[in-house]
Parts: sequence; C-alpha cells; structure tokens
Amino acid sequence: MKPVVAIICILAATAGALGTDTNSINIRSVAGDYYFGDGTGVNCTLKLSSSGKFEFQWSGCLGIYDRNDGDFSIENEVLTIAAKKPNIRKGFRGTPTVFFVISWGSRMYLVATNEIVEFCSAVNQRNEPRRGAWGDYYMRQGDWEKVAAGRAVVPEHWTEYLLDNPVRGKITKLVNKHEAWLDQGAEQGLLPGMILTAQTYGKLMFSQVRVESVEKTRCLIKCQWEENRLAVSQVVSSLFYEESTH
Repeated sequence: MKPVVAIICILAATAGALGTDTNSINIRSVAGDYYFGDGTGVNCTLKLSSSGKFEFQWSGCLGIYDRNDGDFSIENEVLTIAAKKPNIRKGFRGTPTVFFVISWGSRMYLVATNEIVEFCSAVNQRNEPRRGAWGDYYMRQGDWEKVAAGRAVVPEHWTEYLLDNPVRGKITKLVNKHEAWLDQGAEQGLLPGMILTAQTYGKLMFSQVRVESVEKTRCLIKCQWEENRLAVSQVVSSLFYEESTH
C-alpha cells in the first residue's frame, strides 16, 4: 500500500471511530452536559462524552429517581442513545432516545424527533429561547446564558412550522366544548399539529389547543387539557401570552 493511501485510510478509520463523519453534526460537536426540567420534581440531565458514551439521570425533591447509561451515535444528523438498562418512560423515569440536534446561535438543543412540532410551537409562543435553565427540552448546560441569535436551525422539513409573524384570530363556531373552528388557516401559515393558546375569555382561563386540520382561511382546534373549554369569540394566538385580547 502506498504511504499516502495508508495515511488516508488511517485518518478515515480514526474519524469513523470518533464519529466525526462528513455531516456537520458529529459526536465531538455535541459532547457536553444537557438539562431540561422545572427545578422541582423534574430535573433531567444527559451527559454526552466525546467518546460516544452517555449518562442519564432524573432527580427531584426526593432524590434520584432514575439513572441509565450507554452509547450514543449520530446518523443522518439524528442522535440516538442506546441504553444498557430498560428505558422505561413512566412516572418520574426514562428519557427520549432519538433526537434532532438543534442549534440556535451559540445554543444547542436536543429535541426528541417526535416532539419537533411542539418545539417549533414553543418558539412561536416565545417560550423558547428560554432565559434560564428551566424548560421542556434538553439544552446544553449554560447555553441559556447565551444569545439565541437569528433563527433556530431545525431540519428542513420542519422549518415551515416556525411562523414568520404571530397569528391571532377568534373562534367562530363550536364543535363541542373542547373543539372549535378558528378564523385563521393555511393562508396565515397554520399547519396541523401546531400548538396555540386560547386566551382568557371572561372567567375562562387560557388553554393550550392543537390544530387538528387546516383549510385555506380557517382551522379546527382542540383543547389539550380535558378541564378546559372553548367559547365563541375567544381569542386564540400563536403567542403564549398577549397583553391585550380585545
């Protein structure tokens, strides 16, 4: 084997072992400690090492509820963890295992692939970028102190779920107490699965609603919480909170 070829082969093998493939996302670039939680009963940490190992821990008011460890890999820019012990997602246990790696300026998030629409909705609602550690999605420790410049870099298929401008409308017709028609639709950028907020109406508290189906100028929404109900003329917004709903 010629020396140059041998060197190339060694470099390629080394890169493969480290997970530094030709993708822009690799094991070295995502290594770090990640956190999501509420600071009380939910404090989940996921530590990713540059050697392709992970450690997971869930702690709360009563101590440590769950632990796991194993390997992680990256393929087609999707990060997957393979736990040694059963990863039981029940109660105060378990963690998502398949993630999109989302960069936002200098910040880095790990968002479960089946929660990407919810993450985009959190961005639309301005719950992200969060200003502190607490939140619903793994973020690299300390990144909450960094500026989230520009736009969150989500996979191309999901970019349309990030609204360019807030959408605000009113309920025009009830289907039942939990479902209703909103006077905003595809023309305003709404898509099935998006999470919106039905603002306070009279004595009703706000409620989170999901877009069930979309037509050109209207969409069908449904409450996410059984205890909430909707009302005709109630304001619904892609923002989590608006100072005025009149």
